[in-house]
Amino acid sequence: MKNRYKPFFYDEKRISFRKFILYFLLAVIILIIAGYQVPGIRQIISEPLFAAGSFTWNGIKEFFSMTRMYHEQPKPRQTYTPIELPDKDVLFAESLENLSAITQADPLADLRQTPTPSEYDRVAQWEYLDPNLNYAISSGARQIEDDVNIRLIPPVFEHADLYNDGAAILSALMRYWGIVENQYHIADQIHSDSLDPFISFSDMENYISETYPDFSTLTRDNGDRDLLIELLNRNIPVIIFVQQKSSLYFWPGDDHFSGTYQMLLGYNSQKGTFYYQDTRNGNSLEIPEDELLSCWYPFQRSYFLVYPTEFDEEIREALSENYYEELNIQRALAKFKTDSEMLPDNAFAQYNLGTALYKYGDEKGAWDAFEIAADKSLPQRFINYRSEMLDTALRLGYADDIIRITDAQYERNSHDEILTLYRGWAAILRGDKEEGSRLFKKAGKINPTSELVLYAIKYRDTMID
Repeated sequence: MKNRYKPFFYDEKRISFRKFILYFLLAVIILIIAGYQVPGIRQIISEPLFAAGSFTWNGIKEFFSMTRMYHEQPKPRQTYTPIELPDKDVLFAESLENLSAITQADPLADLRQTPTPSEYDRVAQWEYLDPNLNYAISSGARQIEDDVNIRLIPPVFEHADLYNDGAAILSALMRYWGIVENQYHIADQIHSDSLDPFISFSDMENYISETYPDFSTLTRDNGDRDLLIELLNRNIPVIIFVQQKSSLYFWPGDDHFSGTYQMLLGYNSQKGTFYYQDTRNGNSLEIPEDELLSCWYPFQRSYFLVYPTEFDEEIREALSENYYEELNIQRALAKFKTDSEMLPDNAFAQYNLGTALYKYGDEKGAWDAFEIAADKSLPQRFINYRSEMLDTALRLGYADDIIRITDAQYERNSHDEILTLYRGWAAILRGDKEEGSRLFKKAGKINPTSELVLYAIKYRDTMID
């Protein structure tokens, strides 16, 4: 009905609430799309927006699958025939001549060890007996001065985009060495799916070896305070992966356990703090040494170095026996076995022992330690960061365990190439070659340069009929 007090040409229109909501949502979407084209804006808004979408989607899925998730009874383990996995160099050999050269090229092939894998309680006394190997180990423990104040010049800070802290920290490290890099260039090579939640040390190592032949990389376990100080004192930044508590909910019941990369750039003995750069949380930060060691422990206190090849002797001197991977495994195994005995209820101590046994080659011992760790309740995201348990299950033929371990996180985010890859291996173990091939292909799309993915695809192409 027209208002008689308004001019005849006035046509009163009611504002539709539905239209208002529609216009508002369109405006928000346009702003988000426009802002997403600007890296600085995207780096700020991408994680909370993805968390909100992930929480909603996973909430809907969990609501409709609640009966399956919470009332499914565990089944007895079925062991499938383990797959004979050839060495990667053998698998990728293109001719018999290459294969012959590979089998003779490894100077550690005839390495003899005094005990058997089951005798890891004597690991501290293990000795390598090959007289042809020169380990050149420096004598005595590292001597750290009482008054230490190290501050390396921090590279230009670049805030990490969603799930891109690995690429961002690696680009920062290369800028420290004078190389112009950015996280997006690196991510395009090793992290092409932006929803893939993790970039590993192995991914970084592959990228450096392919892109920068004048640089060397090194990854070792069981780092400690003195070793970090020794490296920093020689102007060598150190990348580590540590736990942190996320403030966002990505799914209902999120335990907020998360991880992030840090680049250590200094140490102050008077304060007892390390200086570091964290591409998710800020530049030129400080952390008490005890807190850093605690946050570092769930990830076996692994550390990653990138340095010009001419620094190799410097690194060898700084790391002493830990420079050699075989000896580093010995030390780590001794350390984590002691920890597991002193802290029997600590899931991380048990998992670290399992990882050390896995790297030594004692798969059954490793699995026992992993199961103890799982019984102590590992965090939800832990399997996204640590895949040793999955690889051990694969080698033992435990296909059902692979599916069980990965189910929850794969449901929440199926863009993880490691979870996708091992579910593919589980399908192969079960005899479902078609499903295994499909998952290998999917993992290849997520991370086309991953050594693990490339191995699986090569295995599919050459070993599967």
